[in-house]
Amino acid sequence: MKRLVVIWIPLFFAACTLIYDDLSVCGEELVVDYQLQLHTELSMQLQTELMTEAEEPVRYSLGKWLAPIFTDKAKDVDLRFYSGATDEIRHQIQEEINDQRTSYTIRLPQEDYMHLGVANIEDNHAVRLTGGAHSETMELALTDDPEIPSLNTGVFTARMPMSVGDTSARFEVHLYMATCAVALVVDTTVCDSLVSMYAILSGSASRFALRDSVYSYDGGQKIVCEEVAVTTPAKAPARTLAPTDSTQTDTYSCFAASMFPTADDRPWELVVETTLRGNRHTTTTMTIDEPVQAGTLRILRVYVDGKGAVLPDKGQEMAVTVSLDWKQGGEHDIEL
Repeated sequence: MKRLVVIWIPLFFAACTLIYDDLSVCGEELVVDYQLQLHTELSMQLQTELMTEAEEPVRYSLGKWLAPIFTDKAKDVDLRFYSGATDEIRHQIQEEINDQRTSYTIRLPQEDYMHLGVANIEDNHAVRLTGGAHSETMELALTDDPEIPSLNTGVFTARMPMSVGDTSARFEVHLYMATCAVALVVDTTVCDSLVSMYAILSGSASRFALRDSVYSYDGGQKIVCEEVAVTTPAKAPARTLAPTDSTQTDTYSCFAASMFPTADDRPWELVVETTLRGNRHTTTTMTIDEPVQAGTLRILRVYVDGKGAVLPDKGQEMAVTVSLDWKQGGEHDIEL
């Protein structure tokens, strides 16, 4: 189910362009309308996949955590118009919007263009825009750190060839989500000696070429999943194992990561390390074949057994390898 938000940004320019100064070849008025388009209906998916009363706290908490990622607003935009002949920037718009409605009316010299756009990039702490002098080299790229925190904004992009003649033209540009998200919902009821958990994801893309809409997977960076604090909504009765706290629930833990998509032709991995009382550690490596596509949310449902192994719930397709780091040592593999 798709969610569509139309953005109209009022801004008018008297000059043909802020970068291109030859006013003698001005074209007619160019109107560009933008639409921010999501693939995922977030609330519906959470309601469908986390539907029981016991899962209400994690559904509520995960929804709050994901809301800034699967947003219905463009906080900021970077819109660039490249010459079809030289691939140099003819015009650029950089603005903070914080609104759902926006539109631009500009003038450009008569020629063919490649238009590239990015939304919600300014405040992202791990994604930078590189090679923006030319459309062929413009990319979104992760920082070079080997381990990167979950992306804190959902990034949207657009590409559209344009031809500006001697008459007015109107273009409708769709900005699609270039990032995605994975949520690990963990039932911790069985493991009463669990102290802490840590999750990290590998196999997602490191770069995205805007002009070709191609992801690259050669960076090797790992995405550190963020622990989502699972609490019950105020209007609902608390489900808790700690009678002194009426809002915090210990039935489920949840970890989530926003990142670039995973590859279509290779598996990706999620490694979870659990620490049990007595300083015992268990490492579980989950290998998943089904890719996570741009603009989507993937929910993985698992549980922790008495030895700290993280195992998939029924219906979850993945290969699992468990390494036990008991004081006595030991290791075993489980394939599911």
